Amino acid sequence: MVGTQWKLGVSLVLLSAVAFAEEGVTTGSFPVERRNVVTVSVPIQNLNQLSLEGERVMGERFSVGLGVFAFFLQERTRLREADRSGYEGYNYTGHQVGLAPSVRFYLTGRAPQGLWLSPRLEVSAGRSSNAPVGNFLDDSLAKDSTTDVWSVGGAATLGYSVVLEPGFTVQGGVALGTRRDAVAFDALVMDSIEGLKVERVHRSTWLLTQRIVLNVGWAF
Repeated sequence: MVGTQWKLGVSLVLLSAVAFAEEGVTTGSFPVERRNVVTVSVPIQNLNQLSLEGERVMGERFSVGLGVFAFFLQERTRLREADRSGYEGYNYTGHQVGLAPSVRFYLTGRAPQGLWLSPRLEVSAGRSSNAPVGNFLDDSLAKDSTTDVWSVGGAATLGYSVVLEPGFTVQGGVALGTRRDAVAFDALVMDSIEGLKVERVHRSTWLLTQRIVLNVGWAF
């Protein structure tokens, strides 16, 4: 009777140990699967732009993502000597924010690490202001000019992601795409009837884009 109870006790201890080990593999500090990745861009080409990227793994070879990016720039330019009108230079400020939904197809490895190809859509809007500086003889020359900016574009990125324990991740790649920029600003135009007047001008252009992608962050 005692021997039977001892064997039953040992069996229960072993079963408890196995269950505890299995639970540690799936819920411990080093989980086998990571379905979420959050990264921040490392500025290489444009030091004034920063982006935050989120990725959600939907399968072994597929994930969806959303990026938020912002751009901000300030410049102060001065002439050595003011010109005849009193112009000495200008103060420029500009900002732009945008969203970038994307998907990733993993060609090797298992999401969220390995070689991947990612089509991506980017939309953004912003405004810039140019304020002339100086003691102007004509007050009309001292008026600030503002420009509204919109852009929409797409890109394809070929990249590679590495996930290190306990979750630090590095992503790098090369992106190629196209973008349409549109601007609107006030300009002085000559009208045959009204003469010189201020009119809102709209312009747009298509651009080919290329950039190097380098992000660091955390997978969990």
